[in-house]
Amino acid sequence: MLRSLIIRNFVLIADAGIELGPGLTALTGETGAGKTLLTQAMELLLGERASDDLIGPAGEEALIQAMFEVDEAQFAMFPQETVELAGLGTGELIATRRLARGGRNRCFLNDVGVTLASLGSTLRPLLAFSGQHEHRRLLEPAYQRSVVDSFAGKEAAGLLTAYRTAWGEAREARRRLDDAAGLEEERQRERDLMEFQLHELEEAQLSLEEEEGLLAEERRLSRAEEILNILAEAGSLLRSEGESEREGEDAVSLVGRGLRLLDAVADVDDELAQSRDSLGEAAHLLEETARTLRLYAEGVAIDPARLTEVDQRLRTFLDLGRKYGGSTADAVAYLDSARERLERLEHDTEDLGALESRGRLAAEEAVKWAEELHRCRAAAARELQESVERELEALEMADTAFVVAVSKTGDWSGTDWESPEWRRLGPDGGDEVDFQMAPNPGLPLRSLRKTASGGELSRTLLAIKAALIGLESSETLVFDEVDAGIGGRTATAVGAKLRALSRENQLLVITHLAQVAAFADQHIRIEKGRQGQQGVTATQLLSLDAAESLGELRRMMGGRSGDEAALEHARRLRDRAAAGLID
Repeated sequence: MLRSLIIRNFVLIADAGIELGPGLTALTGETGAGKTLLTQAMELLLGERASDDLIGPAGEEALIQAMFEVDEAQFAMFPQETVELAGLGTGELIATRRLARGGRNRCFLNDVGVTLASLGSTLRPLLAFSGQHEHRRLLEPAYQRSVVDSFAGKEAAGLLTAYRTAWGEAREARRRLDDAAGLEEERQRERDLMEFQLHELEEAQLSLEEEEGLLAEERRLSRAEEILNILAEAGSLLRSEGESEREGEDAVSLVGRGLRLLDAVADVDDELAQSRDSLGEAAHLLEETARTLRLYAEGVAIDPARLTEVDQRLRTFLDLGRKYGGSTADAVAYLDSARERLERLEHDTEDLGALESRGRLAAEEAVKWAEELHRCRAAAARELQESVERELEALEMADTAFVVAVSKTGDWSGTDWESPEWRRLGPDGGDEVDFQMAPNPGLPLRSLRKTASGGELSRTLLAIKAALIGLESSETLVFDEVDAGIGGRTATAVGAKLRALSRENQLLVITHLAQVAAFADQHIRIEKGRQGQQGVTATQLLSLDAAESLGELRRMMGGRSGDEAALEHARRLRDRAAAGLID
């Protein structure tokens, strides 16, 4: 369960912290107040990409920190390497992500630094989102198949693992056979190309260190005359080296003269002594600088021939870098990969007959597991559609027919692994899943992506989430715009369903409907206003007490401050929600 969330200097949120409890938490506020910033911040904890524009004006870094309460089941799903690295266990878990400008991120689990990927994979069993993005996903066949697999539970997971192992082995064998059979001429052409490229790159002897040195040398040689003139002038100003016209007027001489003058009175006062010592250090530094410039000048030569030689060598780096990937680093990396590829081409003497036997056996295993997986999915689909229809009835869609259609991608059963039909099998098996709906009696079933409105999609997604409660791992569910496109009695039904779900899972719901917010156990208002003497616009998160929550419900229903009738209406709405009344 998500216990608390702290957000600092994140877009418009300057400094906000909220404590969260079990049950249903409603997050409300005016349009544009920044409600989605909360979900955006939590998504960043799951590994979403960040950009500089997410960092607020109060500093160079943004902070997002969440504290979770972890149980045994959730702990068992944590990545083992992260558990060992951060010393994770059950109980309290503090997850932190710091965003700095320039794309720099720092991530922590219980104050132990981890990668962004580790942070996301650890928190995914604890937190799940349901918003407009997932509404779109609901229309995707791959996501619909994953919903059926989640409903089927451990049986489908085990079958899918066994299938993928066999299918992967068969696919790899097929690939290697295709590479080998009848392609010897092509392989010879590839060997010839690899040998030419290797010879070209090895003869060039490219290295990043040499390129860096050549670039530095080219800069010196191309400006050698300018450098020498400047060094001569600067050196003369520092130390005249016997030049009669400047003798005694160079920096070293002038500082030395001042040093001798101060030395005569240094014993009068400590401050004069310190000034004399400082001047002595300056004289030494000027001497060293003059010597350094003189030595540097001795190493600079005007050498057009060497400059031409360096330019030609750098041209080689540039041409080969462009040819083999775009840079010298790419060319060096290509050299290593070309050596490995040539090694495989020259020593790939695998027994093709044995490889084909193994491949056919794996293909037969894959078909067997695909059949079992299809049977499992078809059975789960029937149970899922019954469960979803029951949930839809509670969401004011009692006349809606919902069907989960599971069909094979082709007649791949019993076919040879070289046939096009067998190749219809993919990494997730050989099934297509299509959620179909008929919103009203007498209408034919049509695919969800062709028939559902925004409001129907929201309620269908909620019904599916309700059907999967207890089967999915995430304990804290965040719903964003689950009430999109609905109102009235339907909105009340959605609120009641969210309240029921919250008895099993912690729910955070961003809503603009009072009928939904009335069911909340905790109410948080998100508001935007000007803060401080400079009047900087900022977003605040305010945890509301019972009276403040009533006032917010009144606002959401269109009532104004001081409107007692609207306040009484809000009170009745909340009381009926507390009693579980929808009508």
